[in-house]
Order: sequence, then C-alpha cells, then structure tokens
Amino acid sequence: MVPLDEAVRHLGYDPGELSEEEKVNLLQESQKRLAGVKRLADSTLTPTQLSSLSLARLIAGEKVYAADIPPASDRVRTAGMYAKATQEIFISPEQLEQGREAVSTAIHELAHHTSGAEDRDPTHTSEIGKVADQVIAAAKRGDYDRYLSGAFMW
Repeated sequence: MVPLDEAVRHLGYDPGELSEEEKVNLLQESQKRLAGVKRLADSTLTPTQLSSLSLARLIAGEKVYAADIPPASDRVRTAGMYAKATQEIFISPEQLEQGREAVSTAIHELAHHTSGAEDRDPTHTSEIGKVADQVIAAAKRGDYDRYLSGAFMW
C-alpha cells in the first residue's frame, strides 16, 4: 500500500475512490485543519482531566498538553496529535475523562515521537507495542500508583 493511500485511509476515505490530486488536496486540507490546534490551560480542566493529563505527562514527558484539536477530516475525530516541529503532544479533553483513553492516546502519540513514523506505518505500529510494554513494566513497578487515586478515573 502506498503511504499516501494509508494517510487517506486514516482520514476515513477509501483511496481507491479518489484521484491522486484529490488525495493530495485532502491531506493538505487535513494539515491546515490540524494547524488550528489550541492548547488549553491546565486551570480549565476538571480534576479528573487534570489527573489523567498528569499521568500522560509522566508517561510521555513534559510537553504534553490538553488541547482543542480540530477534526483531521470530515469523517474522523482527532483524539490526540503529535507536532513534530515542536515535539509536543496534544490530547483532547474528552480523552482525559477516562484514564485508559488518556494512557492509550499518550502511548500512541509518544510512538510518533520515538519512531518518527506516521499512522498506519508498520514502524509506528511496532513502536506503539514497545512503548506500551514500557508503560506496563512501569505500572507493575508501581511508578504510577500515586497518580491512580483521588480524581483519577480508570
């Protein structure tokens, strides 16, 4: 499968139904949309969201933020986003309502950073597994225990 086709499929479209020009236009439009990401102040989050964000930061690093992320296309919502240029991870507030969603999104976006690969690339998929294994090992050691109480909702 051509990388362009995989990117188009990730946006919710069947690449077989689009011309090459339409695919390029769709991806350009997606990039324009995602450039509209707006970081949210921690003070605007609920205690549950902030608790999940704190855990996501422990997993993925300091440059993890809650953000209003525009949908990448008319067919998909965007739960998280990795900005390569700034090495920042953005997570939608909806994903921060449940710890499992926040952790999953943090792992997925961190795998973009550590692999340098895009969605649906086998390298990215493999890296998600590696990062998840590291998170599981840290959880078994109790590294996250202090984050899993209070307002945190698994």
